[in-house]
Amino acid sequence: MAAVLAEPRDHIWDEITELGLEKYVADMDHDGFCTLPPEIANPNNLAGRLLDALVDIAEKRNGERPDLETGATHAYQPKFLYGAKNERYGRSQLKDQTPALKSPADLGKEDSPFGDRMHSIFYEDPVFAEALMNPAMLAMVTYLLGYSAVLSNMGCWMKGPCKSNFPLHTDCGGMPSPLPQQAYAAQCTYLLTDFSRENGATCLVPGSHRWNRNPIGDEKTLLPYEEGGSEQAVACEAPAGSIVIWHGNAWHGAFNRTAPGIRVSMTVYFNRPFMRPLEDFIDKIPEKMFEEMLEKYGPRVAMVLQHGCVPGYSTQGDRVSYTARADQYIDAYEQDAGVRTRNKSDPYH
Repeated sequence: MAAVLAEPRDHIWDEITELGLEKYVADMDHDGFCTLPPEIANPNNLAGRLLDALVDIAEKRNGERPDLETGATHAYQPKFLYGAKNERYGRSQLKDQTPALKSPADLGKEDSPFGDRMHSIFYEDPVFAEALMNPAMLAMVTYLLGYSAVLSNMGCWMKGPCKSNFPLHTDCGGMPSPLPQQAYAAQCTYLLTDFSRENGATCLVPGSHRWNRNPIGDEKTLLPYEEGGSEQAVACEAPAGSIVIWHGNAWHGAFNRTAPGIRVSMTVYFNRPFMRPLEDFIDKIPEKMFEEMLEKYGPRVAMVLQHGCVPGYSTQGDRVSYTARADQYIDAYEQDAGVRTRNKSDPYH
């Protein structure tokens, strides 16, 4: 007799209750975001090990070790399109020339609101696979996107003292308004240093995920009441080791950092499998590394790393072989987890 696979909706709720995440699901439904505390989000000092690995990577890429205590290495960085740190542009000269962003007309005059962004970090250290497969984080992502959710990209943000706020926006992959009510994307942010308003915390507008649209015009501007703004966003104030997770429709940005030091975070961005991811993991992962991940984390790691998807093809043969390969990974996961993932009428598939 064939095994009866569990419906995804029931299966994910079993995971949520087993992990004690009911409160955070309620927060997600009500506010569009939730904060998992360190006692849930930070097993075996995961955040500390991530921070160590990322500081090493930053030193290797930028030629200087981040000064986490004073923030001198990352203070008042020029604003670049892709956020790369570059000493040639003279951060010190910008300190008194970059007022906080007050309107879209000020674009181009401010310093960087996000600091140094490091992309494509996944292959640099095994700790990043551990962070990707964090059970509590992955359960919340599955609640939003279903079992077929895939990693779009993983990156690190290091922000020192700055004067510019990061304007409000959504993480909907460039989709125009109106946005679908059902989540198509989910952002997870590991807080690797303490987050507060003075430390330049991410901020979110509670309930904005239900508005189903992107902010426009002055709605993007993040200003305190005393400067004429109607500030609806709240700072994500939480200790290092927490994870903030939000629905892709949620309006969010970040306050400028006024305290010394560097705010370090790592984002893990997921979307549904029919959306084009920012990073391509299919056939890109070194074979030995992939085998070790499958051994440690089981078949779902292949699904999360896009191997249940059919990539772009240019011949009939490619279409057939790519589909067959994806089906093999999906079959392996369904058999291992006992959950069906291909019922397109179920939002948790």
